[in-house]
This record gives sequence, structure tokens and C-alpha cells, in this order.
Amino acid sequence: MDADVNLSTGTEGQDMIEREGRPSSREPATAGGEANQYLSTRGLVIVFAGLALALVLGYLLLSKLIDISQEEDCALAHRYNCGAVEVSR
Repeated sequence: MDADVNLSTGTEGQDMIEREGRPSSREPATAGGEANQYLSTRGLVIVFAGLALALVLGYLLLSKLIDISQEEDCALAHRYNCGAVEVSR
């Protein structure tokens, strides 16, 4: 017999089998051996809000890095009018 299986009856035996990582008789086993768990609506909102925040912050950071790069390119070309160009209408 298997040495790691507790053959005692009652809830103590079920607890032992559950602790050993085997499915208990109270929960149906799935193909992966784990119960299906879904995110709640609140969890999905938090995930999407975090994703949207990361995208916006990434866009702002990239925009700032592009501006800095253009200013450096202008300065390295030894130009003196590297500021923002304003067009009058």
C-alpha cells in the first residue's frame, strides 16, 4: 500500500488526504487537478484600471523622452535656436 495515505476513517482521514494535495471527496476534480476560479467584477475593474493607468503613464513618459531627445539632437548640431517654435497666425 501507499505509505503516504492515511487509512483511518472520518474527517481526520479526509483532512489528511486534502493536505497531501489530493482532491477531496467534497470537491469535484477537474482536468488540471485544481478548481476553476474566476476573477470577480471588482478584480477585473482593478486589472483594467491598472492597465489603462500603465498605458497612459507610458505614453507620457515616451512623449517626454522624445522631446528631450530632439532638444539634445539640436544642441549637438551646435544650433542656438533649439527652443519651441511658435507659429503666429
